[in-house]
Amino acid sequence: MKDLEKKARAYALKNAAAYNGKAQMGSVISALFNEGLKKSEVGKYSKKISEIVNEVNSLSLEEQEGEFKKSGKLVHEREGREGLPELPGAKKGKVIMRFAPSASGPMHVGHALTASLSFLLVKEHGGKFYVRVED
Repeated sequence: MKDLEKKARAYALKNAAAYNGKAQMGSVISALFNEGLKKSEVGKYSKKISEIVNEVNSLSLEEQEGEFKKSGKLVHEREGREGLPELPGAKKGKVIMRFAPSASGPMHVGHALTASLSFLLVKEHGGKFYVRVED
């Protein structure tokens, strides 16, 4: 991966600045996955990333923030999204969705999340929402 050390240091500085001067190696590796690090390469680079994280953690919070301001351009911010995703080809009043929770146990929060997403999409497009109860 190109510029791994620079990017790892930048993400370690960002993580440390966000969490009172203590960067976590797992958070840095997760950020590097978004930069193109492959899962098969983690073992190859983990020692170097660990050294970088330890070096960043040894700095004071002020030093970390100062260095992050210099190298912050290497860090990509995730784009936030407002609202619901688009339904390609959806026509007003023609969207029909169903929710069929599994009969493997009682309803839980996970069911509510999936049902509410479908319900909101149907509501936005003026369609129909069916709850199908199976046993």
